[in-house]
Amino acid sequence: MSQRCTLVVAAAGYGKTSAVRGWLGDRPARWCDGPDVAALATAGPEWLVALGTRSARDLPAGEPGWLVLDDVPRLSRRRLAALLDTLQGLPPQLRIVLVTRHPPTLSRRQAALLAEHGPADLRLSPDQVASVLAAGHGLTDPALASRIHAATGGWPALVTVAGRMAAAGTDSDDPTGPETPLESYLAREVFAELPPEVHRLLRDAAHLDPIHAELCGFLGHRHAGHWLEHLARAGILVATAADGLAYRMVPVVADVARRRLPLVPAAQRRLHAKAAGWYVERRLLVPALRSYGKSGVPAASARILTDHGTELLASGHAEAVVDAFGSLPEPARTDGQRLLYGEALQMRGDFDAALAVYAALADRQEPLDAGLAWRYGLVHYLRGEPQAALEVLERGGLDPHPSTDNVRLLAWTAAALWTTGNAEACRRNAEHALAAATAVGGDAALAAAHTALALDAKLRGDRPAADEHHERALRAAEAARDTVQVVRIRANRASALVGEGRYSDALAEVRPALELAEANGHAAMLALALCNEGAAHFHLGQLAEATACYERAVPLLQRMGSRKVAYPLVGIGDVHALRGRTNLARAAYEEALRASEPVNDHQIQVPALAGLARVLAAEDGPAAFALAQRAVELERGPDSAMARLALGWVALEIGDRRRAAEVALLASTVARLHRDRAALAEALELRGAAATDSDETRQVWREAAATLRDIRSAVAADRLAVLLSLLPGADPQERVDARLAVERLTAAGVPPPTLAGRGPRRVTQVTVRTLGRFEVFVDGSQVSAAAWQSRKARDLLRILAARRGRAVPREQLGEMLWPAQDPGRVSHRLSVALSTLRGVLDPERRTTTDHFIIAAHPSLALDVGHVELDVEEFLAESAHGLGLAERGATEDARATLLLAEQRYRGDFLEDEPYDDWSRPTREEARRVYLRVVRTLASLARDAQQTDETVRHLGRALELEPYDEGVHAEFIRTLTAAGRHGEAAQGYRRYVEAMAAIGVPPRARGALCDAERV
Repeated sequence: MSQRCTLVVAAAGYGKTSAVRGWLGDRPARWCDGPDVAALATAGPEWLVALGTRSARDLPAGEPGWLVLDDVPRLSRRRLAALLDTLQGLPPQLRIVLVTRHPPTLSRRQAALLAEHGPADLRLSPDQVASVLAAGHGLTDPALASRIHAATGGWPALVTVAGRMAAAGTDSDDPTGPETPLESYLAREVFAELPPEVHRLLRDAAHLDPIHAELCGFLGHRHAGHWLEHLARAGILVATAADGLAYRMVPVVADVARRRLPLVPAAQRRLHAKAAGWYVERRLLVPALRSYGKSGVPAASARILTDHGTELLASGHAEAVVDAFGSLPEPARTDGQRLLYGEALQMRGDFDAALAVYAALADRQEPLDAGLAWRYGLVHYLRGEPQAALEVLERGGLDPHPSTDNVRLLAWTAAALWTTGNAEACRRNAEHALAAATAVGGDAALAAAHTALALDAKLRGDRPAADEHHERALRAAEAARDTVQVVRIRANRASALVGEGRYSDALAEVRPALELAEANGHAAMLALALCNEGAAHFHLGQLAEATACYERAVPLLQRMGSRKVAYPLVGIGDVHALRGRTNLARAAYEEALRASEPVNDHQIQVPALAGLARVLAAEDGPAAFALAQRAVELERGPDSAMARLALGWVALEIGDRRRAAEVALLASTVARLHRDRAALAEALELRGAAATDSDETRQVWREAAATLRDIRSAVAADRLAVLLSLLPGADPQERVDARLAVERLTAAGVPPPTLAGRGPRRVTQVTVRTLGRFEVFVDGSQVSAAAWQSRKARDLLRILAARRGRAVPREQLGEMLWPAQDPGRVSHRLSVALSTLRGVLDPERRTTTDHFIIAAHPSLALDVGHVELDVEEFLAESAHGLGLAERGATEDARATLLLAEQRYRGDFLEDEPYDDWSRPTREEARRVYLRVVRTLASLARDAQQTDETVRHLGRALELEPYDEGVHAEFIRTLTAAGRHGEAAQGYRRYVEAMAAIGVPPRARGALCDAERV
């Protein structure tokens, strides 16, 4: 809307006026409609000049303003030219918007003067249609919203009318039936506006898809190009090609046109016969099939199926093949066409019907032709029945001459063998497929062969070879325009990328596959791609997205009767297991096993057995161990690490640390072979969990955590961060990281892990709280006053805590605890106090003497690596958060600083504030806390979170009531938010604070203009 002249054009009901009001917002504008605008068709240019001058005078001086001419009538070319010339002479600050339902014919010069907005800018998206139906009519069914959007093309008025009909219960499968509100609206507001020549064009165009100007000319319509462009600019037609040369009619408009502008059946047949010939000449095979099917010329449809059926299926037009075959009389159907028909049924997921077609053909052959054998076997393969697939595939005989069917027979045999884990036979068939493809030389054949070789390489752990074959396969499939193979190859590549820990790359790879599978209607390939997308989301920690993918794949596969439903079920089980929902996880894994075990699909049996073993381990160790051993016995290739890891975790759960450590090493070896970085990290985690030395555990867990961060496996990395913080001697930074990790895990619905059964033998956990009241917790229980036996032992710990791990000479400790007393007696008393303190911290003597209190001969120190000291944690968290804020990492900074703020429950040892030795730590902690809340206030202010800003600034003033800069920011924030009463109270508190220290207060205006804190 920033250009001098804007044209908004679309048919009635596209919401032009509402859109312009929304675009202009609160900008100064004058609206003219009704009789004022109708005068454009009759009045001279002086009328518009006068209107423009008045409008400019009424609008704010020195600013651009808008004159909106709404519902401009149809204008002759002469009047349109005069109008545009006049517009250029209006005051320069005035911008003009013309709103019309009549697309004007513009010369190139005139078009350059206007910025045109049309139906593409006005149509409602699917989400917007759903919102309109919900808000305006209380309709929340997403299927209804999708159906209405598809029928109306997002035409706003038609959406509203359809919603009203649905809400009233008058919606049906044909909402544009005779005399419905939709038909009446279109007849009155759209068709009545069009000239007879356009009615004749619409009468034919309503039966055709796509519509081309050349086709319409071929059918006898003059000026077709002009009128098609006119109808597209009005939104009655929608461009279907990037070059804008092909159109389709909005479906509800086509329905009404066929009824209001009818063609008798004989005329329809003649129209389709003529159009079909035009489509064939331009290799528009799908529309040609549709038109031939309606022309009463079945021989022509049969010829297209015979000559181009394979091409149609490869480009994703299974439905067109099914419809065309169905239009043929039984005597005209050949075995070749039946093969194509069965393949089309398979692509759309109708496996039972496809098997019936192939079984009937197979009854007449033995051995089976290669073309029948691979298609017949493929249906069983996609149903998750690899053994049945092999039985059919092995009945096939190779054609005597090189053929693509030979290649596909060998390639799908290799795929079925891969599923059963028969590596040698898989490789042999894949190599034969390549030899056969080389003899044929076609791209489709090469794509199939290289896909089989990629599977073989993956099974052998040769990832570079698998990558190379996948790349060659994809290039060949794209060159052949074989969208079905493109979907499969991209999905397979995504699976390989997930296995390597390249989850974002996997998503980038699988999304085009999903779009293609959706477009070409290949249900089985869509389900496969969804499973791979779900796996990538799962490892990235996007559990809701992963669940959505798996839950969408399950019904797709169930409707097909495919045992491959086990694949998304295992994914669902993995999500439940990670979230600690053991019973739901067990149910999903067991259902997956029931689906996969009868057909010997090792590729999914192994993950299902491994997952089930892990969730059963705590409840039934022997049963879990047996399941894990079965997984190891069945594993082949990339699933080897998964199976061994399950065995290792079960062994650890039942107390066999030695076996767990051995299995971890074996799993590491396999993971490296297959470039499986996630499994390698998990093997390191298992190795650390099985270790008995905390330093060894820490070392391997840190390495595992670094690997998981590298591959962006968010949840797994956060779980290890928590575990690292629980180890004895965890450094403060690890504890900061763990607290943030716990928040993220909780938000994702994942329970934070514990050290139960993991890592070195359990030692006493000691927490010392010094911020606020002094409290000590041992293994989660607060130490009572009676347990201390001696106040001096308690004071000794307080002094050591104030030094935060730094050594304190014994003589200095004695002077602090027993001032001005005999040094000889003090030394003995200090030893007694030390012994008492150690007994309080480790009552069961599970650690070495110096584990918590380090006693070098001349000094004592608190080991902050083994004791969780809150002031130390607070200072570490604060330093980390402030550093993040300085580096611009605002989200992480805010999260870390909020943790630090929550930890600061009060001043250091505030219940005993008069000891000189506590003052330095108390003052340091207060200074840091003030920086923390100031920084949080600044971050909240930048995020426009007024309440948070005020809260943090108020806390800073509680701590330091004489800080003029904080007072200024506090008042400034409240004033900017319009909270003037609170701002006035804040200023009064500032004046009182300055008076208390004898400083003259600034005037409120000067204070608020001061430099920000």
